[in-house]
Amino acid sequence: MSMLPPPTLAPPPTNSYMCPYCRLDGPATGTSCVHCGAPVDIRASVSQSGWESQPAIKDMARIQFGQSTCQISGLYVPAAELRLAPGEGVYFSHHQLLWADTTVQLGNQPLKGAWNRKMAGLDMVMMEATGPGSLALADNTPGETIVVPLMPGRAVDVREHRFVMASLNVGYDWYQSGLWYTTRNGDETETHYPAGMFLDRFSATDRPGMLMLHGHGNVFTRDLAEGQSFLMHPGAFLWKDWTVTMTMHMEHPASGGWFGSWQPATPWMRLTGPGRIAVSSKYERMEGTGRVVNSSPCTSVDWNNQQRMAQMAAVQGAYSASKIDDAPFEAALDSFATAQGFVPGKDKNRGISVAHEYQHPAGILVTAGVSDKSGITSVANSALSGLGGMLGGNTAVSGRLNKLMGSLQQGPKADGDPVEGFGFPATWKQVGPGEGTLTVLKDNRVLSVNVRASIPPNDQYAWARAFALAGLTGI
Repeated sequence: MSMLPPPTLAPPPTNSYMCPYCRLDGPATGTSCVHCGAPVDIRASVSQSGWESQPAIKDMARIQFGQSTCQISGLYVPAAELRLAPGEGVYFSHHQLLWADTTVQLGNQPLKGAWNRKMAGLDMVMMEATGPGSLALADNTPGETIVVPLMPGRAVDVREHRFVMASLNVGYDWYQSGLWYTTRNGDETETHYPAGMFLDRFSATDRPGMLMLHGHGNVFTRDLAEGQSFLMHPGAFLWKDWTVTMTMHMEHPASGGWFGSWQPATPWMRLTGPGRIAVSSKYERMEGTGRVVNSSPCTSVDWNNQQRMAQMAAVQGAYSASKIDDAPFEAALDSFATAQGFVPGKDKNRGISVAHEYQHPAGILVTAGVSDKSGITSVANSALSGLGGMLGGNTAVSGRLNKLMGSLQQGPKADGDPVEGFGFPATWKQVGPGEGTLTVLKDNRVLSVNVRASIPPNDQYAWARAFALAGLTGI
């Protein structure tokens, strides 16, 4: 890494002005930029998202290109009045000509591959005007007429049907946008081009040139850093630097659950820097077109999957938060059981509920377990809430789930006859001739001891009571 200090730049002359929109220097004596027509006295207003509104060219603002000038007249459907110097000229679509002096030489521009230009969105009949003399051009829709000055080596890509005119030294080419997706509606398929099938590319040759475009509504610009990307409504795209790349992006809206109505994907453009881009605030809304079955290279987000992942995370979070440390509980049981001649059997540890088995050679099987009442409720609620969200509008199933959730919120029920001597609420239930269960509720923990043995019920209860008292010391 160099340790040299950064270079210092000499301050610009006091009579010069750098336009924040076209980034070119010009005299500060006028009221508008001589390169793009933006007012020089406007304060730059940049939103937190990085977008800045390109100010409309003031009525009667004058723009210089070469020895010729262009004056923008009008506010709602602006007209460009050009005064062409001898030998200088512009080319434009034939339908945009308003009027022209008889001294202006008009003719068809000798275009290579006229049919290709027609395919690319420019009219097959392109006109060329050469000075001296004056003429006026205008787009036939309300909006903003903007000027994009082109310095040698710079190229911009423009949406179809936004071109107004360009100076003769500006080169033109076209290429396929590369953005498309195919939908199927029943047995019919259709291919869509959200940014247009083709893009027009304009570039300066050996000297600065001028490109004029028309944006529907208001026009906003933004600078993208290297690798920075964002999503844009395809219909709002106006122009971009040739260094900015474009790909498709699909947002798959939530469908309302497994039993809800199906919705198609929403297509967007993903633009990635470096470079400058522009959007217009008026655009055509996209309508539902059926199921998307194919597309150009595309990123996507599935809202249903995001919802399911969030629900699973909630269940996992509730489960992790409610896990029981059963080491003291197991140690207390093991100590008592081995002292009584029992052999520890298999463990059944499930996080919020742990159980340990002990077998006696005399044929007594004891299962002692502890569960977290609040943990069971939390995990159950998280899981059932997730299921309820995915089930969407199925009221019958959702009703059953809500009823089950309500019962789970009450926690485990202690069925059986109340018994004393534990210091906490406890019940004993005789399940059958050879089995009984003792349940003790200590704070939010539920201790249960199940005894299976061919012995009298009183002896079953005695063993259950002894194991419960031992296990309570470890809870």
